[in-house]
Order: sequence, then structure tokens, then C-alpha cells
Amino acid sequence: MTMMRRENSFPGNRTLAALVLSAGVVLFAVVTLAVPQELGGRLIADDGLVQLATFVVLCTSVMLAIRGAIRDPDERVLLGLTAFMLVIYAAREADLHRAKWVPEHFSSSRFYLSADVPVAEKIVCGSFLMSLVIVAVMMVARGVPKIAPAFRSRQPWLMFSVAWACVFVASQISDQSSWNEVFAGQAFEEIAEFVAAGFVVLAVLSFSSDDGMARAVDGDAHVGMDDDSHAENSRPAEKASAA
Repeated sequence: MTMMRRENSFPGNRTLAALVLSAGVVLFAVVTLAVPQELGGRLIADDGLVQLATFVVLCTSVMLAIRGAIRDPDERVLLGLTAFMLVIYAAREADLHRAKWVPEHFSSSRFYLSADVPVAEKIVCGSFLMSLVIVAVMMVARGVPKIAPAFRSRQPWLMFSVAWACVFVASQISDQSSWNEVFAGQAFEEIAEFVAAGFVVLAVLSFSSDDGMARAVDGDAHVGMDDDSHAENSRPAEKASAA
């Protein structure tokens, strides 16, 4: 009973996935076919509507993760770590790493080996990168044990996570391929990142919904078992008093 409720706790997940993919297909058709290329170029530019929409969707996923961490004590640490990594993800999609105040190539070894870079700058940037590594390791350590049970029960959050990974990898492959030299390839990369952000929202939302429902069902089951055991224990006492 518990497993059945877990699987059905986030109904319509296939429909939601289809809507996200359909939105990407429609947006790609509009940008590449329905509007002039000049307008399409502005839509997929770094400060265009597609990039802005991607950033807004990722910010939504951050807020959902924070809400889940507040409402779910059992998964507070995992959802908190997820929220932190999603903030970094959103900042990357907003091209924050290209800002003037961010040191160039601070994630490469050349930055730390260069004599021209101040020591204080190396310490700050190195500490930031180390914190990212620590958070990522903690997140993986807490999340990996959940994958096998989630796969066996086909929980939506895992399916949405796999969909996100596939779309995100496709966008990065497109970015590094020769297709990115033409307008259609550039549009595909930006819109695929938007679609990937949509799957992030669905994954975070369904994770909180699935776990909350599962615990509620488990709690109901325990309450029912306690009631039954109490009733069974009370029957001998009633018989004895009647005698």
C-alpha cells in the first residue's frame, strides 16, 4: 500500500515532462522559423528572454528546495545542499562567472600558479571552490543511496533528474560541436538549457511531494497498526470482566 501511494503521489508526471519538452520544441520553432533571425538572435542572447526565463525557472527551483528543507526535517540537509548547488547552477546560467569582478580562469591551475595573482585572491577563490567540492561530495553521499530504491519504484523525481541530465548533456555537446557555429545550433543550446531548468523544478517539486506523502502514509499505517493492536489487547480484558 505504501509503495503504491509513493508511486502515485505525484500524478501526471509524464504529462508534465511532455509539457516541458513541448515548450522547448515550440520555443525552438518560434526562434528559428517563426520570427526573423535578428529577433531570434536577441531572444537567445546572453541578456535575452530565453536566458532570463532559464534564470527565473532555476531561481524557482532554489525556492522550492529551500521550502522543502524547511518543511521536511528528515531531508533538510540534502535539500539544503541541493538549494546551494542550484544557486551556483543559476549563477552559471546567468553568466555570473563572466562578471568583471570575478577573476578570470579562477577555476584553472594557471590562476593559482601565476605570480601575478595576489595571494589573498587565490585564498578567496580557492576557498570558494573547495566549499563547492565539499557540498557536492556531501550531496552525492546523501543522494546516491536513494537512487536504487527510487529506480525500483520509478519515483518521478529520479525520472525527472535523468531527463534533466540527458537534456543538459545534449546542450553541452551542442555547445562544443560545429553545429553551434550556426544559428539553429546556438538556439538549440540555449533552449535546451531552458528545458533542463524546467526538469530541475519538476525533480525538486516531486522529491518533496513523494517523500512527504511516503512519510504520511507510513505514519497512517503505524497508527492503524497501533489501533488494531490496542483493540486486540482490549478484547481479553473485556472477556475477563464479563466473566
